[in-house]
Amino acid sequence: MVKLEGRNQIRRFRQTAEALVSKIAPHKGVAGIVFSGGLVRGFADKYSDVDIIVFLGEKNEGLRKQIRKIGSNEQKRSRIDIDLELHLLDDFNRLKLDEIDKWDFSHTDIVFDPEGRIQKLFREKLRVSKGFWTRRIVVLGEYLKWYCCPPKENVATIAEMWVERGDLVSAHYCANYSLDLMVSMIFALNKEFMPAAKWKIFYSYSLKWLPAGYKRLIGEAITIKSLSAGDLNRRLNALRKIWFEILPKIEEETGLTPDLISKYYVQRVLHQILD
Repeated sequence: MVKLEGRNQIRRFRQTAEALVSKIAPHKGVAGIVFSGGLVRGFADKYSDVDIIVFLGEKNEGLRKQIRKIGSNEQKRSRIDIDLELHLLDDFNRLKLDEIDKWDFSHTDIVFDPEGRIQKLFREKLRVSKGFWTRRIVVLGEYLKWYCCPPKENVATIAEMWVERGDLVSAHYCANYSLDLMVSMIFALNKEFMPAAKWKIFYSYSLKWLPAGYKRLIGEAITIKSLSAGDLNRRLNALRKIWFEILPKIEEETGLTPDLISKYYVQRVLHQILD
């Protein structure tokens, strides 16, 4: 994990979280308690809050109110903002999680789960279909070829087309979009869901597999020195260096070359969308 800078107050935050657990867990009907956010990251500062999720085994409004009151009282005592979520297990089981939810729930610390129901629930909710990651890699790879990383030399990308059309703002915006696609590809190659935008770059630094020079090249690609064609080329070149590092990893993970990525996209993605 890349370290965050600033005054780390995690010890104080953990003490508050553990106090909450000690007061909530003994109540009959509490099926599980989970930490997320800074408590799992190991870093909390003045911008952080205590993220805690409580799961109830059955509907009980009285218990809900009790737990809310415990959270409110602890917030007043500790003077730390507490983000306390309450979920009924059955309702959560039916809930459709979006991408950010899946990332959040795949980066939690289950601190109370006496019957193992929370661990089982998370495992089921985070399961993906066969071919999920290959499909994601293919879609991202095809878009990257269109926007910034053409399969052949002397093939204009969408970003470069905007230069000829006379709109350098749109050209640099397409480079920005390409950068986001590239970071998303890194997550997909690591079989990781994508976090909220504010954490996406930061958490990408700590993924198990990264292209050589990744952090430096991302910094190069994100930097705009001028709204010029020359600076656009510098940014695109940084992205292309990452892309050339990524291609062998794509083939290793999926068995697909650049040509096969396009074939897969047309046959298994585009046709399915059209159907």
